[in-house]
Amino acid sequence: MSFIMQTMNIDSLRKADGRTATLVVAATLCAVLPLEIHHLLAGLVGALGYMLFQALQPKVQRRSKLSPEPTGRTPQLIDQKPADQNLPEQRTPPWRASSLAAAGQRRAAALAEDQRWSTLRSGNRVNAVAPSQVSSTTSPSKREVRKPSAVPVHAPTFQASGWEAEVSELLQRISPTKESNAAVEAIVQAVRRSLLSALPEAEVAGFACGNPLSGTAFGVAVPEADIVLTVKAMPGRSGKSTDMGKLQKALIRTCTDKLVGSGAFKFRRSAFRGSEPKVTLIAPAGAGQSIPINLSVNAASPFQCAALFEACGRLDSRAKDVILLVRRWAKDRGVSHAAKGHLSPYTWTLLAIYYLQAGLATEDGPLLPPLASFVKSSQLPMASSAKSGSKTAAELFKGFLDFYAHHFDWRNEAVSVRLGQRSPPAPSLPVHVLLHSDGKTTQVGPSIEDPFEASENLAECMNWLAFGRLREELARGHELCSSGDSLALLLEPWSPPEHQQDGQGQQE
Repeated sequence: MSFIMQTMNIDSLRKADGRTATLVVAATLCAVLPLEIHHLLAGLVGALGYMLFQALQPKVQRRSKLSPEPTGRTPQLIDQKPADQNLPEQRTPPWRASSLAAAGQRRAAALAEDQRWSTLRSGNRVNAVAPSQVSSTTSPSKREVRKPSAVPVHAPTFQASGWEAEVSELLQRISPTKESNAAVEAIVQAVRRSLLSALPEAEVAGFACGNPLSGTAFGVAVPEADIVLTVKAMPGRSGKSTDMGKLQKALIRTCTDKLVGSGAFKFRRSAFRGSEPKVTLIAPAGAGQSIPINLSVNAASPFQCAALFEACGRLDSRAKDVILLVRRWAKDRGVSHAAKGHLSPYTWTLLAIYYLQAGLATEDGPLLPPLASFVKSSQLPMASSAKSGSKTAAELFKGFLDFYAHHFDWRNEAVSVRLGQRSPPAPSLPVHVLLHSDGKTTQVGPSIEDPFEASENLAECMNWLAFGRLREELARGHELCSSGDSLALLLEPWSPPEHQQDGQGQQE
């Protein structure tokens, strides 16, 4: 029976092949008969020429594609069938396999570091941190390489001599003045006029914790002036919705287009990766002068930074001076650019305040009290009646570098101006794990509490390169101050090396 069926199948296939051949011949005749003889000859010559051209082409032997090679296993062909023919074949693209492997390594490293950190905290009589409270591991970053600049920035020069005199002269340059405040207010009015048609209900506010008219190194990268648009229909920084984040960025783009289209503002760069997206613009400041500004929508940190700056200045005028010196030093030395993974100027303000609260020697006492009451109700706390009136702002700045370079424990302590005392990180503060360039080595990053949002670690933006640069700059600053070098040398603008090198000193 099976033989008869096979014979019938063969006969049917032969009949089908005959019908197909007949149709092909008929179609060819229908296409060829209407043509002239010279058309047929031209087509024949073209076909022969194409065949000759293909025959002369060199043959390339193609290799079989290999799947990602697992460790310790023999690579297998992608086209190879699985052992069980009844199961569907599952393939993973090479790019997907490599990304999944890297993500698995990062997660494993973060969990291992989290467990080790929890054990360490438990040994230090501190509450252990849950794995959910570990912030995302920062991916490895590339080292910066020096690029040619048309307008190189030089170190500041001073007419005065001596540390105290140089610091006093610098404070006169960088302290806010009536002229700088008027320039910021003029920029606010220009922004309000340009955006009136697009956002008539938006409120525009300007802040300057310094003198934006005194040009500084990295002035465009880290502007001194912040312009904030407040749109009441959107949530502030507390809004965690992805749609709200997209709407916030869309509003910033719209405002940027309006301002640049007016002809008065120039676009420089954007920073949309952080919790508070913003753009940097060059704004006219009058008298042919222009200053860089940060433009953001519904950003909270400029309001908070300005409030803390004014509150600490009312408690003690030297606190303002120390904050200005710290921010200027961090900016000139290139460790205040948040887009590169460094701490923001707002975070450096908190570091300066915390030093004046908990970093002074025991015999001197704190210069500033805890700011928990100010954070909750904006009520200014009473200043501390300690023996801290003898130190000048220049001496306090030296103490700041010494405290964070040699006394503060970046691993086991947290910066909290709300508490104002040296203590380990609170259990609610996420632990930030830094991933090194090898993709395996991890370390615990700084713990810096946002006083207005105690569960937010402001050091989450840091990567391992930025943390290393932070430690290096603090050690360098303390060494220069201890050896009696000038303030100009301390504030010499930092520049990256000319070539990027790996750990063995070879150029990549």
